[in-house]
Amino acid sequence: MPAVLSACLVMYHCGDEIDHALRCLENADLEVAVYLCDNSPDDMTAERLQWNFPGVTVLPMQENTGYGKAHNAVLPYLQSTYHLLMHPDVNFDPSLLRRMILYMEAHPNIAILIPRVMNEDGTEQFLPKQKLSVRALLGGLLRNFGRPFRTWREKYTMEDMEVHLPTPVECAAGCFMIIRTQTFLRLGGFDPRFFLYQADCDLSRRILDENLGSIVYHPDFRVIHLHAQGNEQSFRGRMRQLRSAVQYFRKWGLTW
Repeated sequence: MPAVLSACLVMYHCGDEIDHALRCLENADLEVAVYLCDNSPDDMTAERLQWNFPGVTVLPMQENTGYGKAHNAVLPYLQSTYHLLMHPDVNFDPSLLRRMILYMEAHPNIAILIPRVMNEDGTEQFLPKQKLSVRALLGGLLRNFGRPFRTWREKYTMEDMEVHLPTPVECAAGCFMIIRTQTFLRLGGFDPRFFLYQADCDLSRRILDENLGSIVYHPDFRVIHLHAQGNEQSFRGRMRQLRSAVQYFRKWGLTW
């Protein structure tokens, strides 16, 4: 019988953190069909992981195809009811996946369920939850240059709100989301034109525009994300963000 839940991680020159992520999937209290898309063919990490985690299916890419294309490589293999998309630097409790699946089973209108994302020190990572706009983008790029910019960013991530109950949102951050597999298949996965940034915003926008269900943020479900934001803070990372944003606004139109 196919597993109720499948999971896909995209690997690009990962360190030991991916071992911890795979161990979390292995220790989960439900069966998970795990796929690892390897975007670093010049690296031997995938071979080591396949030896240490023999249940994982490795899908080697010929080059670094980007976040969206790599995740889409798993589409022909999916037979699950739910599909988890997660970064290789995420950790979580063994009961988390079962609890999230049970919540989605009880709420069939939910297309994507996302958890609260935490730092190792227990503080929250405020990730995008509202529709991408020019102000949200500028707020992220210029938040250190004054309160108005921080306010724009905080609205985009809902940092300005006290959220204690499950809440519908407009964007599911790509570091950890559970989506109904049939919804992911119907959309054809991510738009491959987005190399990395805004791929999750675009997927969320398509789900809501096509009325395929709601996107729900549930603060009682929690994961730890070891995200350092090093690449995003670099000049090259900033330029990639800007190019992806231009691509997004060309597709969906400008929203201030």
